[in-house]
Amino acid sequence: MSMKKLLIVFAVLLLAAAGCKKTGEQTPVKSSYDIVLKDMLISNNRNILNDRITLESNSPVYVFGDTSTGTAKSTKGTAASSVTIQLIARVLPPEYNGEILQASHVRVVDHYAYVAYNTQGPRYLGGVDIVDISTPDNPGLISGVLFINQETNKGKDVSCIEAQPSTAAKGNAVVWITGADETRDSAFVEKYELNSSNQFESGQSLNFSLKGYVGTDIKSFNDKVYVTSGSGGGLTILDNQMKQVSFLNIENARSLDVSNDYEIALGGNPGHLYNPGNWDKEIGGATDPGAKSIVRLFGKYALVALGEKGLKCYDISGSAPVLVSSLPNPAVPEGGDAWDYVTNGVSVSPNGWVYIANGAGGLDIAKLDSNGQLTWMGNVGLGASVNFVEANGNYVFVARGVLGLKVLKVTEE
Repeated sequence: MSMKKLLIVFAVLLLAAAGCKKTGEQTPVKSSYDIVLKDMLISNNRNILNDRITLESNSPVYVFGDTSTGTAKSTKGTAASSVTIQLIARVLPPEYNGEILQASHVRVVDHYAYVAYNTQGPRYLGGVDIVDISTPDNPGLISGVLFINQETNKGKDVSCIEAQPSTAAKGNAVVWITGADETRDSAFVEKYELNSSNQFESGQSLNFSLKGYVGTDIKSFNDKVYVTSGSGGGLTILDNQMKQVSFLNIENARSLDVSNDYEIALGGNPGHLYNPGNWDKEIGGATDPGAKSIVRLFGKYALVALGEKGLKCYDISGSAPVLVSSLPNPAVPEGGDAWDYVTNGVSVSPNGWVYIANGAGGLDIAKLDSNGQLTWMGNVGLGASVNFVEANGNYVFVARGVLGLKVLKVTEE
């Protein structure tokens, strides 16, 4: 059995999907690649790529918060604003020789969504999709890549992805990926420059081998790249040329977030919150070594998805983190498996709307006020397990297990 199978700490439970200019659930679409490189297969044919996108026309509308101008569904508590959510699309995962990949992470930058894919178990097979979301009701796939050597059948899983938009000063957009590489049997991080159309075109990259076996989260900030890696790893900080600046040993490092004021990392088994060089606090939860756990910053608050311990909000502005508020993991129905009803992920919008991936409990919506208090507002029915969520601007991307990735349109008022 491979080292990945034995030691993987960040086994992502998500399946990618969401679909073409059609309606209804779909079977997998066979992928086609027009650029074949040694360790990469690239497709920039938008007609073929968009066979994996399904646009939704008659999906339910959910309204949460202040309902004086509309009807709320499953609301609780009060808020000074409201949010309207509607499903607009699904994106099916890529396929390689009958193997269906799973979505592991989504990052929204500028008007593009970057989706990372991997494969469960001992198989190493991952990829990246780039989705153009400049037209709110009509997202389109513009580029896709698989990381596989067709001769050796060895590849790499992509656990997480980060991107930097194109600018006049820095040129084309840049993408960083992290995960597990079969040829190294270790965690890795790589940097790719996209072409002028924001597509993959070249296999040239800068790369760095991380300690540990699986890269679990990645952020770029102020010309530095912050990466966590699981068993045997920790928090690695690289410069923009992929040279190591520093390393902090964190067993079972799962996630991180960075702002102008804070650098925060999350470890598991059980949950630990770290402000490197300042404090390390055990916060409980996150005991399942094969589950995703996420930390996200909102001002002076850290929102932490802790599996069986639900969602916790910490004030991190002092000499040690202080628990301010929390929401429990979802209730387990009779006959259900408690480990399916856990809080896997969290994402927060600039207006304080919090989107919570609660596994088989679905996608919960909450509001975070200026005092760090969380108010549960309701649940969006997506018909499957929700294992990762990413909110940005007018969109929320939700990975919902074997039924794939859903794209939600969000209007905040």
